[in-house]
Amino acid sequence: MNWLTGPEADERHARPTGTALLVAALGLTAWIFYLGASLPNQGPVQDWGMGWAGIGTWQLTWAGLDVFEVAGLAATGYLLRRGHRQTRTAALLAAPLFVLDGWFDVLTAATRSDLAVSLAMLATTELPAAIFLLLIARKARQFEDKGGNRRATG
Repeated sequence: MNWLTGPEADERHARPTGTALLVAALGLTAWIFYLGASLPNQGPVQDWGMGWAGIGTWQLTWAGLDVFEVAGLAATGYLLRRGHRQTRTAALLAAPLFVLDGWFDVLTAATRSDLAVSLAMLATTELPAAIFLLLIARKARQFEDKGGNRRATG
């Protein structure tokens, strides 16, 4: 983690960190399938829905947010591995999604125990992920300064 917080333009850790983000995206993908299958459709009462597709709007809301998080992690990981100048943009777009996820988890907690779990997830997973992505965005500025990709593409 020192390479993210240090002032040096040390790119040796960019590729393994990008790989770690891609692995995290795969793990979150598995979580999406679990979440979609385990959440009850207890959201707000609506006179429309996706019931005809076997998907409730509550499951779709939460799984959809996680799909955006996966896309952000995967894009950031891929671009970071390549040393691409758009790494910073991807990380800056992905970071707020994790804060938003934690915010919604806390505000939609139905019981005190759900609230405790939501706060624990916010503190141990979602906020650290957002901070990590912001640190990557800060460090990725070095790719912008170089005017493109670190390595030749092709």
